Amino acid sequence: MDSEENVEQDLESLRDRIRDIDREMVALAAERVRLARQVGEIKRAQKRSTVDYAQERVVLERARDAARSHGLDSAVAEDMVARLIRASVTVQEEDSLRVAGTGAGKTALIVGGAGRMGRWMGRFLEAQGYTIGVLDPMATAAENEWGRERLHSADVVICATPPGATASLYGEWSRKPPSGVVADIASIKTPLVGPIRRLQRAGGRIASIHPMFGPDIALLRDADVVICDTDDEEATSAVEALFRPTTARLVRIALADHDRIMADLLSLAHATTIAFALSLPEEEHPVRSTTFQALEGLAAEVVRESPEVYYEIQADNPCSASAIEKLRGALDRITAVVAARSPESFGKLLEEGQRRTGKR
Repeated sequence: MDSEENVEQDLESLRDRIRDIDREMVALAAERVRLARQVGEIKRAQKRSTVDYAQERVVLERARDAARSHGLDSAVAEDMVARLIRASVTVQEEDSLRVAGTGAGKTALIVGGAGRMGRWMGRFLEAQGYTIGVLDPMATAAENEWGRERLHSADVVICATPPGATASLYGEWSRKPPSGVVADIASIKTPLVGPIRRLQRAGGRIASIHPMFGPDIALLRDADVVICDTDDEEATSAVEALFRPTTARLVRIALADHDRIMADLLSLAHATTIAFALSLPEEEHPVRSTTFQALEGLAAEVVRESPEVYYEIQADNPCSASAIEKLRGALDRITAVVAARSPESFGKLLEEGQRRTGKR
């Protein structure tokens, strides 16, 4: 009995020490983020980029070296420090948006503002000082009344609605265009080209963007924001300026090229993961490979997204069919090589895949 009591006391003593260390680690992490915020202030004063990849490599290598010297798996230290770097960049980016004050004294209206991306845009613009309003069937009567009153006077009008709905709105607004900059965030641009031109001829100031991320994103580091050229440089630059204080990568492309590019980035990618999900057995296997788990996790995320939006990406992009045909052709090639029992040909398929992915 005494022995058991001693074991329990030892366990509790060790657990107490672990709890103390956990608290110390959290406190040190918080202090690190506070220091990073001060670093961000100095960077802004010197007009330097928030992200310094060379310095990040130094920090991560330092963490790996420290881990090895203490007998800790270096991957554990690297993951922990990488997360702290992300937290640090997040607060620096938030501060940059606030300090930039792009929207100070200005009003932004989010049409479709009750949707997930609409809410994200609202938070994003509010962080820059904009007074935010929404127009949305899911919004309250008071919110919609406020939005209707300011539709024609807001400095920025963001359409976070499906492409078809956005096209209809542009048609209505052509009779009396909003005075502010109007921008859509649609994933498909073909249905909008004609309405954009008509609204421009009526005097509207139109931009078109495509945030290449979902509404759950907290940090724009390494995220792409596509800026489509609508032949309205003033409006396009105004919307582009919203993202300049962030760490997002801004990529300008011609409006006419958007859907061709997105056929690969969205239509092909979504179809591939959805097809994988539909190919899975009804019953779960007792074991799973790392490749399987990675694909399963990705597919699980895709099939839980908005069916309406993902359907539009497939159905309304005139270039989607050719992208899906490439997927079908690739599967046919794999099937033919395996049926021919040709290891050499199979190796060539992988070599081709290496070449294609090596460009990325």
